[in-house]
Amino acid sequence: MRVTSRANPRALSWSVAAGIGYSFILTIVTAVVSLLVKAFYPPFQFSISPIRSLVISPVEGVVQILVILVLLAFALPVRSVTIQRELKEVRKLVIYVSVGYLVLSLLPYAITTNYLQTYVGLVIAFNVINGVVGGVASSLS
Repeated sequence: MRVTSRANPRALSWSVAAGIGYSFILTIVTAVVSLLVKAFYPPFQFSISPIRSLVISPVEGVVQILVILVLLAFALPVRSVTIQRELKEVRKLVIYVSVGYLVLSLLPYAITTNYLQTYVGLVIAFNVINGVVGGVASSLS
């Protein structure tokens, strides 16, 4: 008898840990993209939130969203039936965390402060929240 991830707390904890890690990877990638775009198109503010970037600097926002879509595309196309079954959880996790990232990355900009520590803390907080929610959602669906 096979135990599904709904009844397996170990699988749930691995999904949550993977979701948190993937959320941090998305943050690092969008930060690097923001810095690269700033090098070639200087008149804008640094932003790790693609939605905020669309409002402030549409060029940066579009590039960040395209990079997230490319990362999402790497998790989706699997042709083998055996591998498709095994990576089903990973696909769901990537989709949930990517969509959650678009929304929750606005958190550091919702609270205005002059302290860098607060900004970094909010970035860490939204990544952890996004990973937990994405991990739990992918395990339950």
